[in-house]
Amino acid sequence: MEDLVADISQRMKGFQSIPSILADRALKIGALSFFVLFSGSYMGRQTDSPGFILWSAAICSFGLWYSFRLLCRGEKKDYEIVEGVVFELEGRHSIGRVYQVGVRMEGGKETWLLMDKRYRFQVGRTYRFYFNKEKPSVLTGMKNLDAVLQIGSFYGVEELPQRGGV
Repeated sequence: MEDLVADISQRMKGFQSIPSILADRALKIGALSFFVLFSGSYMGRQTDSPGFILWSAAICSFGLWYSFRLLCRGEKKDYEIVEGVVFELEGRHSIGRVYQVGVRMEGGKETWLLMDKRYRFQVGRTYRFYFNKEKPSVLTGMKNLDAVLQIGSFYGVEELPQRGGV
């Protein structure tokens, strides 16, 4: 019994170390999965369609698996972080779904990220970007198309408080 309590305690400490971005995303995916299961089961019962219920259960299972996978990645710290100050935005008002965000990290190193236009950034603010460590499987050679098709590679972003003296 003591081993069970120690294992649960260790697991809880691991889950507490998960970044809020990953935990929030896993929570939303899990809640959406249960919503699909319940609404799909209801509609399947109303229309006497067992296939509808089975597909709802399958989608729910996939969503819960993905949510659990996110939590495990967060617990094992199996993600990549890019943290720095946004120094330039290019293509914000051009046609397309993505634009370039220039990020200057702590050693003076600069990198450019292709981000969806849904995310708003301000020049001079500090952000932390979370990415999947695995190599992307979509490589068409067109960078804008690759950025749009890489669904699971970007986990989220959080704005960090301004540091004194910056």
